[in-house]
Amino acid sequence: MEDLKNTVPLLDQISQPGFLVKNHQIIQVNQSASAMLLCPGQDFDALLCTGREEYEDGTAGQLCLTLMIGGREHGAAILRMEDADLVLLDSLQDQEEFRSMALVSMELRMPLMQAINSARQLEAEAAPAAAKMNQSLMQLLRLVSNMADISRYTASARMELRDVDSFLTELFEKARTLAPGSISVTFDGLQHPVFSRMDPEQLERAVWNILSNCIKFMPEGGTIAAKLVHRGNRLQLTIADSGSGIAGHIRSTLFQRYLRQPGIEDSRYGLGLGMAIVRTVAANHGGTVLISGGIHGGTTVTLTFPIRQDGGSALHSPVFRPDYTGGFDHGLVELSDCLTSEAYQEL
Repeated sequence: MEDLKNTVPLLDQISQPGFLVKNHQIIQVNQSASAMLLCPGQDFDALLCTGREEYEDGTAGQLCLTLMIGGREHGAAILRMEDADLVLLDSLQDQEEFRSMALVSMELRMPLMQAINSARQLEAEAAPAAAKMNQSLMQLLRLVSNMADISRYTASARMELRDVDSFLTELFEKARTLAPGSISVTFDGLQHPVFSRMDPEQLERAVWNILSNCIKFMPEGGTIAAKLVHRGNRLQLTIADSGSGIAGHIRSTLFQRYLRQPGIEDSRYGLGLGMAIVRTVAANHGGTVLISGGIHGGTTVTLTFPIRQDGGSALHSPVFRPDYTGGFDHGLVELSDCLTSEAYQEL
């Protein structure tokens, strides 16, 4: 009850649309949500576009799904409290932020690629220094790619019929070979093909971003355990780590870190664009993402999405899509914030 008493007064101080749900009904809305014609007494279940089963499961943590409000889809983050669920909708400002980032990234990409080419010419002359330079440039390339692609991902996806189990098995095997020697990466797959329509690039980016966060907050000898489960018409990918977990002051803005005010904090959190990509990819696949604490510490990230085998997916993009890294190893780019420079002696 204390959670609800403390949350209701704070709801009106939140600029983005937000409301409280109890017993499947909206019980309190803030001004921004009211402007969207949301009101107390409204049936929350009628708004659910994706994640109905996940929401019913009632697991603790922060669940991200999609709502249909006024004929338009809205991303929503749900924080389950003791007496009610706090629902925060994506702000319209998000799209403007993404578009601005895409424009900046276009200006940065050309000089960055020129610097990468120059660094490759130095490799033979000064290997250790070149390796460190290569790693720094891969970090910049990852940031520029995230800035450019988050806007693109919110607009489209290219769906292909793929064996999801085989795709993820190969991806986690690559992660196992790249992870620092003291960190164990395991994947428990289905051991049989399950074909579903998916965007390979987007799903790969989502998994790499989760793994990057796992490794960055991982102590020596830590473990990352991934598992793919087939539940009815859904696939559920769980990635659990034994790291330090997510700091309390970060949880509420986990998927919107890019909107925070500049300040001095743990640099491992970065801008938060990676988690925004994870959330967008889940939505594009008609699924959800749940972030929760592990039983023995650490963090567990669960992606769920329905199995789609027909051609009726509504999201498509042009057939040709250039490689977002410019042809560099995707794993080395995506894990550039958490690997040692020795991994970048040659590109």
